Amino acid sequence: MKILKQLSATIVIGIALAGCSSTETYREVGGVPYKVEKSRVESGDYTLDSSFFKKRGLPIPNSFKGKSVDYLIARNDTLKKHGYDFFEGVEEKKALKFYKDLDVRGYGDNSPYWRWKIGLDKDEFFNAIKNNLPSVYRGRPAEVLTLSNGQWQSLKITESSVGKIVNVEVAGRGKSGVVTYLLVTTSSNKYLVAKELNIRKLFSLTKTTTKSSGDIVMYGARGGNRKYQDAPVSRNISLLPSGYFAIEYTGGRANIYGGGYGHGVGMGQYTAFDLSKNHGYTYKEILSRHYPNSQLKDMYSIKGVEKTINVGITTNNSLDHSKITLYSNNKIRIDGAGFKIDVPAKQKIVIVNNGDRLWVSVDGKHRVKTVNSLEITAHGYYITLEGLKKGHTTTPRYRGDMIIKPSTTNSKRIRVINKVKIEDYLKQVVPSEMPESFGVEALKAQAVAARTYALSDYLKNKYKKDGFHVKDTTESQVYNNAKENESSIKAIEATSGKVLLRDGKPIDAKYFSTSSGFTEAANYIW
Repeated sequence: MKILKQLSATIVIGIALAGCSSTETYREVGGVPYKVEKSRVESGDYTLDSSFFKKRGLPIPNSFKGKSVDYLIARNDTLKKHGYDFFEGVEEKKALKFYKDLDVRGYGDNSPYWRWKIGLDKDEFFNAIKNNLPSVYRGRPAEVLTLSNGQWQSLKITESSVGKIVNVEVAGRGKSGVVTYLLVTTSSNKYLVAKELNIRKLFSLTKTTTKSSGDIVMYGARGGNRKYQDAPVSRNISLLPSGYFAIEYTGGRANIYGGGYGHGVGMGQYTAFDLSKNHGYTYKEILSRHYPNSQLKDMYSIKGVEKTINVGITTNNSLDHSKITLYSNNKIRIDGAGFKIDVPAKQKIVIVNNGDRLWVSVDGKHRVKTVNSLEITAHGYYITLEGLKKGHTTTPRYRGDMIIKPSTTNSKRIRVINKVKIEDYLKQVVPSEMPESFGVEALKAQAVAARTYALSDYLKNKYKKDGFHVKDTTESQVYNNAKENESSIKAIEATSGKVLLRDGKPIDAKYFSTSSGFTEAANYIW
């Protein structure tokens, strides 16, 4: 049952975590109204169904050590009429039926990734697993284990040591059906891959990894369409869309049926879209569903929180830049150690690093060199960085000011930091994370989640030595990969300063693209 209560300036968001079932407004499915349960939720620490390992005489691995979080819980968002319930361990017949079911409906099923499938030769699939296993091990060696002396141990894995792949099996599932353990059996040993992101990386299915002569294609389906779309939603994937899948071997083929896009914890963005558009949910109700037991408060009332945030700007996912070219439609001022340079509007500033020393040219003329950082302002106007590839352009423009300094890791490179008001930062985050077509109410929910996520990173200060709070990539939140738009700005301004807190601290406001019909408790994923 949802509880929404106004206490002066604070909105308390709560939801019962067990034994609560209620219905809401009718929803039409194929012209027929059905009721949707909205409070089928579960929580609790991770528990592993050990029957898979016991049946095979294998040692039982240590369960994930993460504790449950009462605002990131497992939820069943499928329509009640289909009869799907939470998973109880490794139930491969149920999982295969669930992910092959193109009739199943639920919140967020308007995504093309609600259901998806990949079909390829079994040998191609096994080639990919063999090729990918060593690299997945190198990335997270503690979570890719080898059976040795009757125990699961973190031992070096190379392509030559793997042997021939004999079988790939799901060995553990979370309550939502997400794969938590995958067993790889080879001619030389057994390997256990833990956690959904490692498993998704293991399923990098490209022409190179599979040694296929043609593309490896993925087909998607929206809920209730009863068939996959004719055109593939993706080709030669480097990362499986989600950890929600089942494997079917038949006639020399490996068919992977799955659903969803992303880790599955917190707020599904397509779910937020569906709830607001088709069910009249307000952004507060969307947030209450996805982040129970949290409070909506003003972030600027929290001690130590300023109104600006520093963003590390990357190029090709690297913080190090070989050259920076920037300009503005307004005059620019460059502040350095012991000097100031005023630059007329539209004149280009070029900065290079000639060995731990920044060389600055304006309009083609060398002006200064310095070992210190530079502070650049366009006095409230956008600053354009030329030749910096982002999703929508190679000339992205930025609100706020820029800090330019020598790289700390490469004497020939430059670091760029965007110092910007947090609300203006969001104006270039929200459209990068959610389409404008999702509507203002869903965008409001996204704005609050994104602001909370930013505040959490801000207070952690994990990039302190680099001089910024967040990166402009998915390591923090995607920033300035899409153009600003009116709906996102309206949503941000309508929720200005609002964040979700738990016990006075910002929650870890996880969000993802598409549900498969369930969300998962955080401790089953990390």
